[in-house]
Amino acid sequence: MNMSKALALELDRPARRPHVAWGISLALGVATLLLTRHSQLPGLGGLVAPWALLILVLTLGRSTTMLALMPLLAYGSASVIGSALAGRDVADAMRFFIVLLATILAFNVRPRTISQPWALAPVALQCVLITALSVGLGVMQDPLVAGTVREMAIENAWGDVYSFDGIYYRVQVIGNALIPLLFMVCLWERKKRFFHKAGLLVSALGLVAAGNLTYFIVAALALALRYRSLLARQWLLLFLLIPLMAVSAIIFSGDAQEIIDRKFEGSDSSMGVRFDQVDAAQRSFENSPASLVFGAGLGARFPDGKERNYSEFLYIELQALYVTYQIGILGMLLYMLTVAWCVRRRLNMEGRSIFWLYMLSGITNPYILDTNQIVMTMLLVHLFPARTTPPAP
Repeated sequence: MNMSKALALELDRPARRPHVAWGISLALGVATLLLTRHSQLPGLGGLVAPWALLILVLTLGRSTTMLALMPLLAYGSASVIGSALAGRDVADAMRFFIVLLATILAFNVRPRTISQPWALAPVALQCVLITALSVGLGVMQDPLVAGTVREMAIENAWGDVYSFDGIYYRVQVIGNALIPLLFMVCLWERKKRFFHKAGLLVSALGLVAAGNLTYFIVAALALALRYRSLLARQWLLLFLLIPLMAVSAIIFSGDAQEIIDRKFEGSDSSMGVRFDQVDAAQRSFENSPASLVFGAGLGARFPDGKERNYSEFLYIELQALYVTYQIGILGMLLYMLTVAWCVRRRLNMEGRSIFWLYMLSGITNPYILDTNQIVMTMLLVHLFPARTTPPAP
């Protein structure tokens, strides 16, 4: 074996220095803390991305999966040059370019046996806080207090806190993005430690308190995947549950229909805004068919819609659509193929399931193709590496 191959194998082999693993655990804990708390603590917002990128650079190893980055690197570079020639803000173009590359490079960190409680405790804290707020407002039954809390959340750009019935309050704030990740990690690891059992409980409560429909769908899919063999054996139980679920659907159909109506009713509703974004992108593609294939260029601002001026923001509800608008269908296809290759090479079966489910949780939310995805990917590479033997301590 020549020296270059030996060096590559050594770089991919998990280090046997416990203090390094503890340091990475602490660094990732700070990253998840920044992601969950930066909107409430002034001055932390500008530290989130640099901190995540610093961890990535310091823990990056050599891997053949890095070669898969070359086509995307060439395509992205051409897109940045095109944006610069078109007179767009180069800083914005580089920002999106770096984020796209970092989401791929995150697969190439050297896997180590990190402390899951240290790395994920801030996410568990987020679950506890939003659950306490949701339950507290529901118990108080005070519209004045609830209105004050909602006004504070909106004015400070933390998110929104609302209720349709005055009992069940949905706390949809910045920092909830990693709750599905905590739920799925603890679901797959629940038999290992007390942290996973407690984490599964608080993350389930956090999902309910967040009240995000996509989160509920992803949680249901995660449960079905995790216990698919048990579900296949318990066909009789499923047969009995179907009528029960049908009766429950009939009983609660009125409340469910009201929630759906409010979510979709009006162009300024939750789904109305997302449909407005799709319509704005469609109109832009109709005016410039070539941009549908090749994109408008990295850093290009999203076209304004009928309800909002999306060009004023770097993040919108359909962030995946925004990135597709910049790099086109060709660029997004290239990106997804690169991600799929890295997922297959760097994560085991459990890690792959969690990764794609997390991506699904962010498909209608601005929680993917950003720092959340970078940190999530690094965590999964450490927790569910693609190897036949567990990482050395």
